[in-house]
Amino acid sequence: MSWDQYVSKQLVESGNVKMGAICGLDGSVWAASPDLKITRDEVKTIANNFGTDNFNTSGVMLSGERFVFLRAEEGNLRAKKGKKFLHITKTNTALIMGISEEPIQPGCCTCTVEALGDYLKGLNY
Repeated sequence: MSWDQYVSKQLVESGNVKMGAICGLDGSVWAASPDLKITRDEVKTIANNFGTDNFNTSGVMLSGERFVFLRAEEGNLRAKKGKKFLHITKTNTALIMGISEEPIQPGCCTCTVEALGDYLKGLNY
């Protein structure tokens, strides 16, 4: 399965994620939903600061939008902007990103993103 198919079939078609992406820890964007305009610098900033408190004041920038940092724990990061919820799971080599929007519950997005992350970790990604 291609990275684009993981984003479209495993994330977006689940109905729990409106837009998604898979990015390398080096900042490269492996695949992203068409409306998600992620930059290499945004991904590198997230990867380099993952698991720290650096997002408390600056927020999380993704696709030109600033999300308010909620929390980070055990390889997961959560942020919010208005009715949008951002969940990012870190694997050995990648960041799995999902954005949901009300009426989708944040927990549904979280479960879907983390399930794909766990699957990819099992494949050593």
